[in-house]
Amino acid sequence: MKKIWVWSAVVAVSLAVGCGPLDPQAQVNAGAEALARGGSTNVVRAVYMLEQAARDLPADARCQNLYGQALYEFGKTKEAADAFQKAVAVDRNNPAFRYNLGVAAFAQRDFATAMEQFQGCTALDPRNVPAWLFLGATYLNLNKLDEAYRATRNAYDMDPKSAEALANLAVISCRRGRPRDAETWLNDALRVAPDNPQVVLNLARLYEIELKDKKRALEFYRRHAALAPDSPHRFAVLRATRQLELDLNLPPSPLPAVIPAVATNPPPAAVAPAVTNTNRPVPALTASDQQPAALDALIAQLKAAGRNRDAAEVALSLADYYQQQHDTNRTSATYAQAVELDPLNPLTHFRLGELFLQQGQKAPALQSFQEAVRLKPDFVAALRRAAPLAAELNEPAAAVAAYKRIVELDPMDASALFHLGDLQERYLKNRAAADQTYQTLLKKFPTAAEAVIVRSRLGKSTASHESAKPTPKPAPKPVVRVEEPAPVVKPPPPAPPPVDRRTPQERFQDAYALLQRGAFAEAATQFEALLRVDPSFAKAHLALGHIYSQRAETKTQARQHYTMFLQMRPDDPKAPDVRRWLNETRW
Repeated sequence: MKKIWVWSAVVAVSLAVGCGPLDPQAQVNAGAEALARGGSTNVVRAVYMLEQAARDLPADARCQNLYGQALYEFGKTKEAADAFQKAVAVDRNNPAFRYNLGVAAFAQRDFATAMEQFQGCTALDPRNVPAWLFLGATYLNLNKLDEAYRATRNAYDMDPKSAEALANLAVISCRRGRPRDAETWLNDALRVAPDNPQVVLNLARLYEIELKDKKRALEFYRRHAALAPDSPHRFAVLRATRQLELDLNLPPSPLPAVIPAVATNPPPAAVAPAVTNTNRPVPALTASDQQPAALDALIAQLKAAGRNRDAAEVALSLADYYQQQHDTNRTSATYAQAVELDPLNPLTHFRLGELFLQQGQKAPALQSFQEAVRLKPDFVAALRRAAPLAAELNEPAAAVAAYKRIVELDPMDASALFHLGDLQERYLKNRAAADQTYQTLLKKFPTAAEAVIVRSRLGKSTASHESAKPTPKPAPKPVVRVEEPAPVVKPPPPAPPPVDRRTPQERFQDAYALLQRGAFAEAATQFEALLRVDPSFAKAHLALGHIYSQRAETKTQARQHYTMFLQMRPDDPKAPDVRRWLNETRW
């Protein structure tokens, strides 16, 4: 009988909604029912009904809390926080109200309010695991690492199978400078939730950035891409994957399995954290399943949203598709588009260089590889392409510089050492340098395949030195001096210029004053002199980029200085303007 009464009451409420206005409490109940049903339509209905009830019942804590939940589900976190604040003001001893207010404040990065509310919630409800997790995350954002560890450890002790607690303990350990502890926590989290994309992504980043294990990092980046093809981190993961594949000399990953739409508004976050645990396999799509029109549309959407780096990554995928279809013209055009969208991405220039190389265009290929190295000086894969190309194109100095850099980055590369010595001997005619390089090779790699050739060359070099005997010089004829020349009086050397004792900051201010007066040439000279003293003075690079960008013939120099500025200050307020100039300027 009880079930029938409840069902009848629900029907009565539903009928009353359509027949006329409800009293405030009935509106609260109807709003709660719509919120419980879920779905965008019901959320909108809940907001509408609870808004009216909240105005009529300002002292009803339950009504204000439900209104806050509806607003939060609708994506209005600030308005939700205001509603939750009213609920807490009416009933400060309700842990659920405090928890909801803390979550809304956390979403707005109001960590002071979030910390106060989560502390109150855990004091009222000490077994609330999500509240302890959020409290730990709040402390972490405030850089209070010890408090963050204690709060998160409380959540873990209450729920040892919480993937969120384990993952957060890993983040805290990493921030404390203990990457091996972070690895242990993340591996425990992986055993608890093997299909949790965030745990897998954290492991990938840990191995790449902290533990410097590129193979393991690549393994987890690929795993994350398979688990979450629609992840908001998809493009960053794809970039990292491609770079690691190049560093490890592995074939590129297949094309992305899913083409995600570009969302104009982010979906509202959940009030409580949830573990993603799905065993549904992700279907793999072949290249033929990818539609170029869809990729073109995605590139246009990303460009319109100002996400040029992501658009460039999609362009690379589209170029991969055209390359698999043996469409050379479209492949070239799409790679060029990727370079135009993201001129500061060394990987894009590297891929373009590989395309030129496949087409037999060696000079443009060398330029692309050299540009990739300029943007990323430790880009070993690009150096290994550029070095033999430079030698083949009769640029021995560039080839020697590339091989030297390879040897610096990879001292165990015997082949690079051999080619370096060969260039020093045959092209630069620097026998001493070549012998020194050969001796280094024999010392490090006595059994290498090149060792036999090196020993032969060193033997010939020694024999030629021994066979070269000094030839006797003829006796000098006596010279009769007619007149002793007058001594030449040399003028005294010019006095050295006075030492410039200005600090780099003082130099910058003086040069900037010249720039403000319109004395661009003098200002450029001063800024260049400052960079010779302090090459890491980012503002000087920015100022030189501005000066050189004014004239067409100095745009290349502007590009170099702007690039150096972005490498040093990627988050500077001027960085978006610099990137926009680099993206929009034709070379």
